[in-house]
Amino acid sequence: MAGKQAYPGTDRYSMAELMTVCMARALSGEEEKRGGGGANSVIPLAAGRLAQITTAPNLWLTTGGAGSINGKFDRLPIGTWDPRCDSGAECKSYMMDVVDNAIKGRKQGRRMNFASIAGLGGMQIDKHGNSNMIGIGSHPHLKVRGPGTVGTIWLGSGPTSNYTEHHSKRIFVDKVFFRSGAGWMEGGNSRHETLDGRDGPGYCWSPICVCDYTEDTKHMRLVSVHPGYTVQDVIDNTGFQLVIEGDVPQTTEPTDWELHVLRTRVDRDGRLKKRRVTVGE
Repeated sequence: MAGKQAYPGTDRYSMAELMTVCMARALSGEEEKRGGGGANSVIPLAAGRLAQITTAPNLWLTTGGAGSINGKFDRLPIGTWDPRCDSGAECKSYMMDVVDNAIKGRKQGRRMNFASIAGLGGMQIDKHGNSNMIGIGSHPHLKVRGPGTVGTIWLGSGPTSNYTEHHSKRIFVDKVFFRSGAGWMEGGNSRHETLDGRDGPGYCWSPICVCDYTEDTKHMRLVSVHPGYTVQDVIDNTGFQLVIEGDVPQTTEPTDWELHVLRTRVDRDGRLKKRRVTVGE
């Protein structure tokens, strides 16, 4: 993926570490909830583990490929399929059981109580939070073929959030070519009417900003801009018009304590310090 590495204007933390801390903060609360992420969603995985330690003691952290629940790793795995996710886990199941349980729950009308940083991304994400992992272009003559719909189809089961490690007009588009992951669909009440009242994404996390969705039209709205960037930078790298209300604040930087916990109890190898997240092109 082309683009410049996102830089927060300081060497005290990386942008990947900032994203991780922001996601963990959003999970704050005593209520029981569930979190997870896509196969290579390392940042949401780290955020879920950090949240368990700092802000969300009753979070159930699941990893699809590895099949573990509540792993206690302190060296960050390279994906949710990595066997290192199983370190200290409370239990483990086969991938086929993870998928079957999700499908069975959907058929029985159960709402998947995913946390707000489930971390399911896309080759494209549109203004209503729909994601595309199928490909770019018209079927069957795709210009680029994606990995497919596995995982993203669960976006229709309950509230999750969008997530991407690259912010550009090629990713943030007005309308996705294919809707492999249901966001707020056509906006307004369309998702609730189609999916039995199930809520859609709460946030969209990117290397330069945090967004959510308006209460009425479910259009993506700018919540905060990360250090090192401006509102205009976000506008220039987004392929549709964001909702911008008043003065948009800067994302709160990680505290020394949050960084210490992240680096000593979640990511001792410093993967997030070196992880490349980009903006532009």
